[in-house]
Amino acid sequence: MATAQPRTAASEWRRHWPLVAATTAGMSLAALLTSVFGVMLGPIEQEFGWSRAQISSGPAVVSMMGLFLATPAGFLIDRLGARFCGILVVLISFAAIASMSAIGDSIWHWWAAWALFGISGAFTSTVWMAPVSTIFSAGRGMAIAITISGTGISMALAPGIAEYFVQNHGWRSGFLALAVIWCAMTLPLVLAFVPRREAFAQAGDGGEDLPGDGAPVQLPGLTPREGFATSSFYLLFLASLVSAMTGVALVLNLVPVLTFTGLARVDAVAIAGSMGVASIIGRIAGGWLMDRYDVRRLAIAASVVSLAFPMMLLLFPGVFWAAFAAVMAYGLTGGMKMNAVVYLTTTYLGPRSFGLFYGTISITTTVAMGIGPLIANHIYDVTRSYTPVMWAAIPGFICAGLLFAALRPAPDFSRRPISA
Repeated sequence: MATAQPRTAASEWRRHWPLVAATTAGMSLAALLTSVFGVMLGPIEQEFGWSRAQISSGPAVVSMMGLFLATPAGFLIDRLGARFCGILVVLISFAAIASMSAIGDSIWHWWAAWALFGISGAFTSTVWMAPVSTIFSAGRGMAIAITISGTGISMALAPGIAEYFVQNHGWRSGFLALAVIWCAMTLPLVLAFVPRREAFAQAGDGGEDLPGDGAPVQLPGLTPREGFATSSFYLLFLASLVSAMTGVALVLNLVPVLTFTGLARVDAVAIAGSMGVASIIGRIAGGWLMDRYDVRRLAIAASVVSLAFPMMLLLFPGVFWAAFAAVMAYGLTGGMKMNAVVYLTTTYLGPRSFGLFYGTISITTTVAMGIGPLIANHIYDVTRSYTPVMWAAIPGFICAGLLFAALRPAPDFSRRPISA
């Protein structure tokens, strides 16, 4: 039997940095459609004559599927492993995004493409969080942060690439090009560096070699019954839901929201790209902080700072520097809340059933991605204004901070016996 050895963050990174490269690419692919939705919204509306609420019903299909499939997907990740499930996620994502380039004028075609993406969406982001949360211990905060910063890569690069294709080759070519670029980058990394289930279970236990019979190592943490009976699970679930719903409603519609406030489209697209850069910087800085300070307090602080996002847009509409500052503030701190939810899930519930627990919590992000923009764009269709959406974000961020503050001290799994 392998014995656990004391590890440092540096030693973990020397062994497992290629895994983080693969999971970061996976998260970038997961955020691709979110990053370009605002860019594609106008051209699709112009070609088909659909309302913005109708177009936003596509992500809502993913939300409804995630509501029912995310927990079973987490269970399958625990049983089949992140490698097998991750390969399926990349292949299905490619088929879904590429199919969006071929839709006809029936809204059913749009829904079908998003439904296909919903299958892969049910596994994301759990499939990329599970291996890094299990393998990394001393450097877990930074590993999670860099993995999640993959969303920032998409936010930084994808809007500009999508806008180029929209202006020069049409939005259909844009979807196809994005599918090819991102999946061609992600699939080889997953194949090369995401280990099989037995391997990352053993690595998480601190061993250097796999057991001779290939049997997986039992990880510490709560059983499903124990985890679903704790208040910590429900506080993390609600904090993630409120935070994601509040942020995604604005971020997914960032280009339309910024142009509504009075900015030119070219400036809005540039600012949307800057959020991606800020998100990467903020998540990496947040990962460094999480490995050194109380993660719960960091999540509370990030929720408070996020208030600058809607408030600056409301107080200084159409002012470039104010919009840029608002987006940068949210980009630097907004991602820390997602980092914190992943980290705190492992801290409060343990890695034993991480896929199941975080898969269930990730329903909140999936639901927010669909319902948040749908509600926001329905409000716009009725009022011709995004102002009510910006006002609603303020109590949302405050509520998220209060939910993080309600968490009790974390359990010490090192003193709990590991049951079979």
